[in-house]
Amino acid sequence: MSRFFGVVGLLMVFGTGLSPAIAQWLWDDPFMAMQAWWFKPMIFTGIGLMILSSIFGTSLGQRKIKTGMPAVGVVQSIQQTGTYINEQPEVRMALKVSRQGRDTYDTELRTIIPLTSLSQFQPGAIIPLVVSEKDERKVGLDQNGMVSQEYMQQLLNEKMTQQGIAPEMVDIARTGEKALAKVLDVTPMGSGHNGNIKLQLKLSITKPNGETFEVTTQKEILPSALPQVQQGHIINVFYSKQDPSKVALALQVQEEQLNQLFSS
Repeated sequence: MSRFFGVVGLLMVFGTGLSPAIAQWLWDDPFMAMQAWWFKPMIFTGIGLMILSSIFGTSLGQRKIKTGMPAVGVVQSIQQTGTYINEQPEVRMALKVSRQGRDTYDTELRTIIPLTSLSQFQPGAIIPLVVSEKDERKVGLDQNGMVSQEYMQQLLNEKMTQQGIAPEMVDIARTGEKALAKVLDVTPMGSGHNGNIKLQLKLSITKPNGETFEVTTQKEILPSALPQVQQGHIINVFYSKQDPSKVALALQVQEEQLNQLFSS
């Protein structure tokens, strides 16, 4: 409907603007059209329909996706469209969208962002989204808290599994016992999946009760996480209660790492 209003408005403005040239060609008098009673009303009505189309299209687009599916988006680019609603700018964002059980895909979002919040939507920012159940390319900002912390963790676990981390390790990180570990030795083992670095780590792990034990394990980590696992560093780990030799690393995840995971 909004597109229909926009097209009608454009035709009215274009047709009315062309009428003086037609009057000049037919009657050698362009003012015959310009002084006609319908000339100004047609121009202003056409412009009004074009503005209404923009406003109606934005508000309608937001309504359609209020009850969609949760997702996470990484902003690839953002630019203002030149349209303002209540003195707040409309922006067009190119996004990479991640949601559970679905490969990452590209889409675009047009929405109103308060001027005071624009800094939160710069390229590289990770934002919560709602995806239309009828058309996954239609997305909106999650304004009702559908993207919970639990959903974010589940999606992150799925992405980590896709990056080559064994599902068993993800499960240990979720259900295992948290502990501190000292890195006793680090041995590079070459490249892993998707550009990860494969390492052999010798760890001295201290249980919550003070008991310590040593584990030698092979892990794949993101290149940006390498500084955290240098010899002598203390890191957080999770170990299996059934088999303490099975260990999952709990390294600090930086925004750059999340960006890489959710964009892959």
